[in-house]
Amino acid sequence: MVICMALVAAFANAIASICQRLGVEDAPDAHGPSVGLIRHMVRRPVWLLGFVIMALGYAAQAVALHLGDLNVVQPILVSELVLLVFILWLWYGVSLRARDIAAALATAIGLGFFLFVSSPTSGAKTPSNSLWFGVGLVIVFAVFVCVLLARRGPAWWRALLLGAGASVGFALLSAITKSMTNVLVTGWGALFSSWQLYAIAVIGLGSFLIMQSAFQVGPFAASQSSLILVNPFAAIAIGHVLFGESLRGGPLYVSLEALSLGVMVLGAIGLSMSSLVANVHEEHPSDDLLAGRGRYAKWRRARTAT
Repeated sequence: MVICMALVAAFANAIASICQRLGVEDAPDAHGPSVGLIRHMVRRPVWLLGFVIMALGYAAQAVALHLGDLNVVQPILVSELVLLVFILWLWYGVSLRARDIAAALATAIGLGFFLFVSSPTSGAKTPSNSLWFGVGLVIVFAVFVCVLLARRGPAWWRALLLGAGASVGFALLSAITKSMTNVLVTGWGALFSSWQLYAIAVIGLGSFLIMQSAFQVGPFAASQSSLILVNPFAAIAIGHVLFGESLRGGPLYVSLEALSLGVMVLGAIGLSMSSLVANVHEEHPSDDLLAGRGRYAKWRRARTAT
């Protein structure tokens, strides 16, 4: 059930990222989150559709986190990149090369082998409010540094850093979500009186706006790869500190875990560099934008021509 719900969340996130990318790719240029970007987003129906799909994906992720652990659910979300490439190939008709297939297989095999070898265990630790505050402070500082460094530099650098900042924020959001689901099962009254609900609103909104900026300022490959790859490592560390979650130890297993993660990351980077993803918002925007390239747009043009 945990794996199934995590895969549903990954699939929803993949579709949402495309819709939201469509909604911001023609927004006025900016160096980060801005009021103008927000106004542009909410006026685009395709962006609003992506937001709804993302909310459904978040609900599926919350169920997975309630039943499982951060060190299981968050690594599974890396499969979003495989699903994203498949959706882009199916909808935009870009050729799927042998190395794209190899990268997808490497990502899937590395992820599966990591979950098998690491044998993630649940934590019995209940974090104190002071520990939550300390971890939150570290994460907020890390996100701030990423956003600050993304103010300058080439487009790929800015997209990479903003994606990483959003990803770290979403890792903390996952931990708070897991805690919130434990409060929710006691009743709605307890939920509205808990700090978790309001922390989710603040952390979630901030990370979400940074993610939209990452989509806007530079290559889709840079923003999407950092969004997806930074999250599981940050989430595993947060899960260990807050809840006492752990992976199987010992020199042999740690080596195999590192190897499997390395294969997964290399595969994910290979997918990010695929023409299916990398040719979005590159040096020639008129050729690389998502808008107008999908099957629906082609059908409308053909219908108009006739």
